[in-house]
Amino acid sequence: MSAPPDRSALHDELALVMVSPEFVRSPVLRRLLEYLVEQTLAGNGDRLKAYQIAVEGLGRDDSFDPQSDSYPRVQVGRLRKMLDLHYAGLSPEQASGRQRIVIPVGHYNVTLEALASEPVAAVDVAAHSDASQQPPRADTDTGNDPAQRAQLPAPGLSASGPAAGAVPPMAGSRGWIIGAAGVLVLLGLAYVLWQFLASNSSEEAARRDMRTQLAHVSIITDPAGGSDDLNTAAQMAEMHLQRFEMLAVSTGGHNDIENGNGPREYQLLVRGGRRDGERPGGPIYMTLRHIGSGTTLWSYEIAQSGSNIAAPDIEQAIGNGISIIARSGGVIVQHQRKLIGQDMSAGYPCLIHYDGFRQRREAERRPALRQCLARSLKMYPNEPLLLQALSYMELSNPERGRRAPLVATQRGRELAEAALEFDSKSSLAQIAVARSALVRGNCPRSLAFSRRAVESNPLEPDTLGLAGTFLLSCGDYAGAEPVLERARELNEQPGGYQTASLVIARVINGKPKEALDLAQRADSPELDLQPNFLLAKALAFGANGRLGEARQTWRALEQAVGAQPGTAPVDVLESFTISPFFTRRMLAEVEATGIVPLPN
Repeated sequence: MSAPPDRSALHDELALVMVSPEFVRSPVLRRLLEYLVEQTLAGNGDRLKAYQIAVEGLGRDDSFDPQSDSYPRVQVGRLRKMLDLHYAGLSPEQASGRQRIVIPVGHYNVTLEALASEPVAAVDVAAHSDASQQPPRADTDTGNDPAQRAQLPAPGLSASGPAAGAVPPMAGSRGWIIGAAGVLVLLGLAYVLWQFLASNSSEEAARRDMRTQLAHVSIITDPAGGSDDLNTAAQMAEMHLQRFEMLAVSTGGHNDIENGNGPREYQLLVRGGRRDGERPGGPIYMTLRHIGSGTTLWSYEIAQSGSNIAAPDIEQAIGNGISIIARSGGVIVQHQRKLIGQDMSAGYPCLIHYDGFRQRREAERRPALRQCLARSLKMYPNEPLLLQALSYMELSNPERGRRAPLVATQRGRELAEAALEFDSKSSLAQIAVARSALVRGNCPRSLAFSRRAVESNPLEPDTLGLAGTFLLSCGDYAGAEPVLERARELNEQPGGYQTASLVIARVINGKPKEALDLAQRADSPELDLQPNFLLAKALAFGANGRLGEARQTWRALEQAVGAQPGTAPVDVLESFTISPFFTRRMLAEVEATGIVPLPN
């Protein structure tokens, strides 16, 4: 096994490559290169297989078959050519002191090689054309799905030139011919680069257009020059804000928002703290203002209590504050909802309405919202925010005679996987994949992507609540409880499914008193109409030996799902639960506690 390249040198070179125009315009190849670098530095480069690259690096479904689908090999081939184009375009000044990232042919690991002072030879145009004309993948129907059509690069064009060995008839014209050949090489290289970028421009253009619609938060300090404390706090705030995909974030000035989009611009002011050289102790204040109206929407105090600004408790306090303004249903989304009103234009306004639908589940709004999201996807065919939203709309489409909140559909699965493929680091795309895997009984994939979503954004209570529920449904009871506890900590008014999941997790994890306390504190007429909460409350009563109340709650559950008294418990549970595994476990729990009689 070859030794990994120097970590610092490879990271430095990767950072330079990533800001180049070629890679800025190609998010798929950016993610692929990052993945190969990560795996190489972890010592796994020589062991990488096409399947791993497809599933982990390119976000493909775990059903991917590398024997029948050459997608990862084609993409790695494109990446090699992209790197060739990048280094070929460097001037001598730009190349000075640089090393070259290389993916050896026949391998997937990354190496660093000395970068020659001479420009890299021009990439063969015909070879590039062959790599660009990638056929549709075997497991993908690109018929009328704009999200999937957007993944296929446009065909390239081949070019040919005079034979390399041609000798000029007159020695006196040799200099002119050599000069002309050089010009032709440069023109050919420019043409190749243009063709390659054109093949990826449609892939990234829609995302750039969509980003200009988002609400934008610029972070400033007071005083403007800041201090060590203020600058560190501002950097932490920026890092946490960037986890939230419905926002665009910058420090100071920006150019992400289109002209005339003032209603979507906000300013986060960070002030207070200590002056340079003083001892820690002064509080830090964060204030959110709406720039267009000058209105202060939110303020937050972080008491240092003698802690250094870089201490974990200070970072967590800053993160908790950022969650309040940036999360689903948070300060910014609620403010945007008021400004947008009934406008259901394609793009961002539609996503704001979707956020409200997810919060309130108003069935009468579903048809108009689906149409709005479908229009938006036609306009922005590779936008993960829209793909994951439409995936939820597909998977949550109710079936007649069944109360299960989610149903498996092929379209819902395809949309979730497309969202992940366009942005593998998106927590919303990851939770969409976890959801679609759960409803079709693929618990390993649901568990994996639920955990990834928690890591990607531990400050979004809605994501945490869903991830915790999926973990619980697939048997990770120990892992589900802290995730659900964190979701509740960030949101004092969680949805009924989150509360029910946390009650059940506490019961299973041997905390019956805590489970019953939560169920009783959360109880409300609205929750007593939800089957999952009634199940959780019955289990909490049963686990504490209060069988009369447990059986009474079970009868309320039967009524809520439209079952006759005495209906087989498994039929009651199957009418509203999602995971067959979870159904079996809940059946065992209600039988073990004596809520329902054991089968003869």
